[in-house]
Amino acid sequence: MNKKIYFSFLIVSFVWTAFIFLVPVFDKIGGFFAEIADFGYIFYSKTCHQIDERSFFIFGNKVAVCSRCSSSYVAFLFSVILYPFIRGIDSRKMPSLFLLFTALFLLAADVFLDISGIISNTFVSRMITGGFIGFVLPFYLIPGSVNFFGEIYVKIHEHK
Repeated sequence: MNKKIYFSFLIVSFVWTAFIFLVPVFDKIGGFFAEIADFGYIFYSKTCHQIDERSFFIFGNKVAVCSRCSSSYVAFLFSVILYPFIRGIDSRKMPSLFLLFTALFLLAADVFLDISGIISNTFVSRMITGGFIGFVLPFYLIPGSVNFFGEIYVKIHEHK
């Protein structure tokens, strides 16, 4: 079951991330592909503000999410790819919550300082904080999912 969960994370994060960068390519190609791109922009608008000044561009077209989200999703995918080499697919152990809270604090601080007008965040600060949280999350989500579905599996088979 651990491999199924891991490969589910890998496939979903790959497709999610790849489509972010295919949207501007499809938009550039035009025709039917432009309609797919329009769908992509609408689809990702549910998770991201997509502000032009805060986004990467490919072929003159904005990627489907901002730089923070792009960095987060790319780092998430990269972390999922590295996960079995760092933790092993069968690991059910999560790192210290300190790492997760540090990543969340830095992201929240970057947003809060900008919104409050104390310090304006930058393209680079958004990329770093997004990338950091994206890289950290799989080390909690994958073993958490393995533990969750493992417990469900045990409960189902206890009642048979």
